[in-house]
Amino acid sequence: MIRRAVAVCVLSLAGALGVTSCAHSVPHPPYVGQPTSALVRVDVPPPPARVELVPDVPSPSAVWVDGEWIWRRERWAWLPGRWVEVPDGVAFSPWVFLRGPDGRLWVAPGVWRTLAGTPVDPPASLAVASVETGVVVTADGATEITGPSVRQRPRPVASASSSVR
Repeated sequence: MIRRAVAVCVLSLAGALGVTSCAHSVPHPPYVGQPTSALVRVDVPPPPARVELVPDVPSPSAVWVDGEWIWRRERWAWLPGRWVEVPDGVAFSPWVFLRGPDGRLWVAPGVWRTLAGTPVDPPASLAVASVETGVVVTADGATEITGPSVRQRPRPVASASSSVR
């Protein structure tokens, strides 16, 4: 099977200049926001996103969940994007990274939730993106080894709820 990046490029003319932009053309799951109670404090921002090769869609009803950085063992690890079948009555809360007004850093991992907001186990991956692991360049230009990619999200560890203040 040939793996390929899935993107559609659209040509837009602004005056006499041609400007090309690319947009994803893959179906995504229904989304729901992250509650502030899902935020966990971290010490360093995540590296830039990794480039992923998206495998062919495995079924007509599959949707694509983008890859994300997860905070694991006091460092960032990449969870590759994947094709899944969306279970009835659930939506996906994509991962969020933010800086609070006081400068502290917070992250909430991507989570599947019922429509009432209760987290549920993720659906099984039908196909997973190919991604290179290793060194990435951080926002300040330094290189950082981020560790291996993980194939599935680690089980959450019970912790006290936190919020941005």
